[in-house]
Amino acid sequence: MAKRSVLYLDDEVECLNIFQEMFCDEYDIRVASNPTDAWRALEEAPADIVISDQRMPEIEGTEFLRRVAEKYPLSYRVMLTGSVVIGDVAREISEGVVNLFVAKPWTEQGMRQMLERASASFELRSKVHMARRGRPPEEEEQKG
Repeated sequence: MAKRSVLYLDDEVECLNIFQEMFCDEYDIRVASNPTDAWRALEEAPADIVISDQRMPEIEGTEFLRRVAEKYPLSYRVMLTGSVVIGDVAREISEGVVNLFVAKPWTEQGMRQMLERASASFELRSKVHMARRGRPPEEEEQKG
């Protein structure tokens, strides 16, 4: 089975480097330090799991993930934040724009658990989506 693909957007390049180093053996990791590079990466190949920092100079993570949700609704979307007031993102939570929050600074164990959870959720979403289209998941996987 192919590795799950992950796109991580964060303006802190050090966080991107650490994340890539920790998880590149288990996941197909792509990183971007700005929204332009993130969109380019998604257009080249959609990601199963999209992680975004909330506070960035060019765009807030909630806005980026809202756009991702519109264009790639099956993606599992994760918000990283050092300080967020739940009221500020209540709409994104209720609308399913953000599937999970991870506190910064994150730990390897916490991030690993999140990636496992996100992978399982993405797998389930994909199977449900394929079943709704009227094809057994196994048939779709063989075609892809």
